[in-house]
Amino acid sequence: MNPDWNGIILDSQTPQDAWAEIFSTLQALSRSSSSPVALHDATVIPDRLLTEAAWELWEAFPAHAEKTSDCLKGWASSGSGKAVLILDALSLCELPILMGAAEARGIQPIQVKVTGSECPSTTDHFAKSLGLPSRSALANDGKPGTFALFGGDSYTDVVSLPFEDCAVPPLPNLVIWHSWLDDLIHLQQKLPDQIASIAASTLQSDGFWNFINRLRQGRGLIITSDHGYAVSKRFSSEVEDPDAIEILRKTFGASRNKAASEPWQKRFMPPIVMTNHNQHVVMGQRKWKVQGGFPHVCHGGMSLLEIAVPYLEFPSL
Repeated sequence: MNPDWNGIILDSQTPQDAWAEIFSTLQALSRSSSSPVALHDATVIPDRLLTEAAWELWEAFPAHAEKTSDCLKGWASSGSGKAVLILDALSLCELPILMGAAEARGIQPIQVKVTGSECPSTTDHFAKSLGLPSRSALANDGKPGTFALFGGDSYTDVVSLPFEDCAVPPLPNLVIWHSWLDDLIHLQQKLPDQIASIAASTLQSDGFWNFINRLRQGRGLIITSDHGYAVSKRFSSEVEDPDAIEILRKTFGASRNKAASEPWQKRFMPPIVMTNHNQHVVMGQRKWKVQGGFPHVCHGGMSLLEIAVPYLEFPSL
């Protein structure tokens, strides 16, 4: 594929049109990419266009991009016999693996699309968008009355067990948040190629798909994620202005978002940071020199592979 990113990003009539076309193009790119590296390389041009020429589209993202949370609320608002599986940190890198493994087992999705994380692209902000104080609030069916899916009529859990060991209660509506991939990224601190290899092996395994089919017994199923992740080791832009580096180090350390205790200094052009939900958020594939080195894999910021996630619907069995 050779998308017309200039036309998509710079010439769209409205921010909503732009984000819809960006998501559609990312889906096509991810499904045709030969590897996570190739997919990352395909996002360098649009990420740079967004941050260097069309940063107002990042600022419009919270209000105008189709959000995963909104799609889940709409889907769960009608009917019963439905399950939601949130695979924490599942990214577009894993979409072709999921699609290929489903096809190999003769499982045809009802729909496949790309939806957006919250801003910042973090677990906590996604949880808040669903009416939760945090992800852990879903554990052991402990959901609060503010939970936005199924009107509270669902069994919920947060698990990190191997997929073949995960229990599936015989109840009509389920919401399971599985932390396997996020744990792999954060707790085990694997390198990007190790993450890709382990993710591919797990998502193609019989243990995973047996779990999926147990979720589908009498239930339609959505598989999606709270956010994706970016391979910051391969980021295309390193901040070099000494003043900018000092401010970024002081504000963010080696992270991509931080609570906004005071207004951002908007003296850099193009802007480096946007502020949303009382958080300062770094825009684009930007990293900077920091003691201990910038992490190889990250999320929380505004780059395409951090904010774009798979959204797959499968029929019941």
